Amino acid sequence: MAPTKYFACVILAGFFYAQSFSSKVLATEEYPYAVSLKDIQARVEAYKNKIGDKAGVPDTEDTYIKVPAKAQLIKVSALDSAFKIIPALIKHEEKNWQPGVKPTNFKYPLRLPASALDAVVYALKYNFGDRSLNQISANHIANFFIWTQKEAGTGVYPFPLSESGSGAAFSAVTHFISEAKKQNKLSEVIHNGWLCNDLTDGGLQFDNAEVGKAMFDLYEVTHDAEILASAVKASDWALTHAIVTNWNYNAFSVGLLAKAYAITGNPAYLNEAKRKAILGVIPGQLKQGTNTGRWVDQHNAKPAYHYIMIQALTELVEVMPKEDPSRAQIIECIRLGLINRNHDFVTRGAPTKEKALTALLSVKRVFAHDPQFLKETETPEALDKLELIISSQYSWRNLPVSLREWVLFLGDIKDKN
Repeated sequence: MAPTKYFACVILAGFFYAQSFSSKVLATEEYPYAVSLKDIQARVEAYKNKIGDKAGVPDTEDTYIKVPAKAQLIKVSALDSAFKIIPALIKHEEKNWQPGVKPTNFKYPLRLPASALDAVVYALKYNFGDRSLNQISANHIANFFIWTQKEAGTGVYPFPLSESGSGAAFSAVTHFISEAKKQNKLSEVIHNGWLCNDLTDGGLQFDNAEVGKAMFDLYEVTHDAEILASAVKASDWALTHAIVTNWNYNAFSVGLLAKAYAITGNPAYLNEAKRKAILGVIPGQLKQGTNTGRWVDQHNAKPAYHYIMIQALTELVEVMPKEDPSRAQIIECIRLGLINRNHDFVTRGAPTKEKALTALLSVKRVFAHDPQFLKETETPEALDKLELIISSQYSWRNLPVSLREWVLFLGDIKDKN
């Protein structure tokens, strides 16, 4: 789950109940979200007025990593060597990614092996390392994910109910389970030691999307039917999940459903991705004032969640037909978000790294045809500053970002040359 104070928390406390708008009848053919959207916007406005000058201000103060004075990008000649840490780290962890492992012994959420899976998939695409070993690692991790999905039994990639895990995500799950127990719903949310149903909290959307997109990425390389079937099950789970009150939770499913549409061509995925974006992500963004472009609540105003939502919306724009009437408002949301936060990288330093890197690389790719958009949002400059920081922080035994982002970073350096 996302690192919130507790798993079942409603980020916009008293803001709206998760299903109060997600089940409403569509208003018109021309603008099917009108009735629901009007209700949501009114509630956002009321919440914004309630918190006053805290709107768009993170609940923990931003910190910035400045570009070192003599920082230089990692050299192209060093890329292959810089990749070698990836298989070494995966080998160290592989014993934990075995079908049959007890979830009580799992030390971290599935988003971490999902990052490892994407790392070796991108290595295959960029031709880093030993191709056969990368393929073996990818298949190994994918088989583990398929097993966890079967263990959960609901189609979702689940969360381990671990006695070994630590950190905010596991603390949040502990609270969620406690609440479910009080409501006599444990049998609904737990199966074989895995959290398989988050009710209307939405937290499972995080790991489900991270794993699902990685599995789709692997399918694009292998065309393995079992991998595709598994990713589709996770997408179908996201397809029917209620829109919830945490904007970034909804954004994870937006990104997964956009990827599912790109791979399968099933319009149901695209339609639901748009609905989740228009009802469950975009309304939370401030459209005026000092913090224009940020999300209204103090949790999602944090830079990491900010870029999670920017990335998901960018992935949606990438697969939408250009004539889609919803496309312009989604692009405008991306534009405002980038203008607000990208300027920090240029003037003050990086307020976040991993999620900003994946988002900025997505924006660079999707808006490559629109140099004016990239210029206005300072995307190239922000990405350049971030890559200088990442280069300066690298040492063979100390990756500055997680595995997926490291290989994406190396791949972008390779593409530039």
